[in-house]
Amino acid sequence: MLKKYQIVWHSLFWVLFLALMTLIFARFLGFEQALLRNLANCLVLMPLVYFNLYFLVDTFLFKEKYFQYAGIVILLIAITSPLRAYIDNTFRFNNNNPLVMYSPAHYGTIVLSSVIMLGVTTTLKLLEEWYEKKEVAATLTSLKLEAELRFLKAQVNPHFLFNVLNNIYTLTYLEGKVAAPQILKLSGLMRYMLYESNEALVPLAKELEYINNYLDLQQLKNENKNKVQFKLIGDPAAIKIAPLLFIPFFENAFKHGDVLNTTDGFLRAEINISQNYLKFNIENSIAPPESRKDKTGGIGLENVKKRLDLLYPEKFVLDIFTRDNVFFVHLTIDLF
Repeated sequence: MLKKYQIVWHSLFWVLFLALMTLIFARFLGFEQALLRNLANCLVLMPLVYFNLYFLVDTFLFKEKYFQYAGIVILLIAITSPLRAYIDNTFRFNNNNPLVMYSPAHYGTIVLSSVIMLGVTTTLKLLEEWYEKKEVAATLTSLKLEAELRFLKAQVNPHFLFNVLNNIYTLTYLEGKVAAPQILKLSGLMRYMLYESNEALVPLAKELEYINNYLDLQQLKNENKNKVQFKLIGDPAAIKIAPLLFIPFFENAFKHGDVLNTTDGFLRAEINISQNYLKFNIENSIAPPESRKDKTGGIGLENVKKRLDLLYPEKFVLDIFTRDNVFFVHLTIDLF
């Protein structure tokens, strides 16, 4: 807004300055003479002010060349002060004027007014520059966060697609009719990831639907459906959440656990909505240390930690630990 209406702001500044100085000098010169005197002074001050704002400040002050800046400003004030004194002398001041023309007090007043004018306008320039830098920094931060979140989400998505496509391929090869609904579910997952999850927040109900479809697809070859349990406590209707926030924990369970690989494998998850908080708990069996192919964890968990830091700063508690060949995750989010 400052840039768009810059001419208006500058014009308003000079009009207010002219009005104020005219009111001050009207008691010494009369209104008409005071107006003319201050218009003439503005014709001297304006080039001084704008030369300072658009050359000296940028060339010296912003580059921390303070002595050069101060020296040039002093020189300009020394050059313009006699001209302003001459302007004063051309107007007939009455006996109420406390100053004697061309006296030290007269020149001191002129120098002081020039310093005040340059000080005020330079301060406004510095404030404008600070505000612009702050806006640019905020924009850059926002863009950085958006890019980082998109990058993290892009890493989350492919984890389970490979296995799902292999499972659907097997079903298609053996039983085409059974495969058709699963292909539809996969299509829904892809649509959610590509389009619906682009919002900063999504309805929790949508996220739950996505999770349930994901769990169904992961269990295509699993005959014992009780090995995987996912429970909801509370009403999700009015709740919105960052998209794809819980999926990495499920992915981690299937990828690094033995949920579907052993008869005793299991995954139990729960979302509990209570007042202003959402509590997410998940636990899954893992193989004994000596028979694990890789360490429990992975890129998905690192991603979700980063996303939580970005999206819910100081509004979440995340505990991840392993005990007795069971991997636990407890996440609490303050939604408001």
